[in-house]
Amino acid sequence: MKSEAKLLLGLGIGVALGAAVGYIMGSDKKEEWLEQANEFADKVRANVKSAVYRGKNEVNDLKDDIDDITEIAKKELAKQ
Repeated sequence: MKSEAKLLLGLGIGVALGAAVGYIMGSDKKEEWLEQANEFADKVRANVKSAVYRGKNEVNDLKDDIDDITEIAKKELAKQ
């Protein structure tokens, strides 16, 4: 994509987001929108934390497996 096209795309997205935020802030339902946005952000935050926790557990399990394989390999090499 050419740099001019990227610039125009970025400007278009910025204008669209600005218009959406302006509409929401001027709306009578501003509080409802903000509450929904906060609930969504909380869900995303919880999902990210959960994924990080699961990822750390997977890495630790993998490390344990590698340590076990290393010990087995050392024992087998010592037999020779």
